[in-house]
Amino acid sequence: MFGTILEDAVTGVKGAVAAILMGFDGIPVDTFQVANSEEDIETIGMEFSVLLKEVKKAAEALETGLATEMSVQTDAMSIVLRIISDEYFLAIAIRNNGNLGKARYLLRIAAPKINEALTE
Repeated sequence: MFGTILEDAVTGVKGAVAAILMGFDGIPVDTFQVANSEEDIETIGMEFSVLLKEVKKAAEALETGLATEMSVQTDAMSIVLRIISDEYFLAIAIRNNGNLGKARYLLRIAAPKINEALTE
């Protein structure tokens, strides 16, 4: 089930190459990657999970509410990370010619579906 949601997110966004559902412990639950893409979405997820945890802590310390999303833009791509729960997050990798706004929207829509499935 998760793979289908991740596939829909990637195929629904121009320039998207991969998506992952991952635990904050760095263990991937499921991934989807377009054919012939060289991005290592599991490593991307693991590395950015550390930063996402720090963003969560900073938001709590500053009493600004719960952190829900983070995006990182590099020369080669953008990565959008969406927190699903205290234990899981979604990430999508998009080439810089892609539609970042639509990626953010699709992850926001996918998050409650995945959270519901995780808690069943």
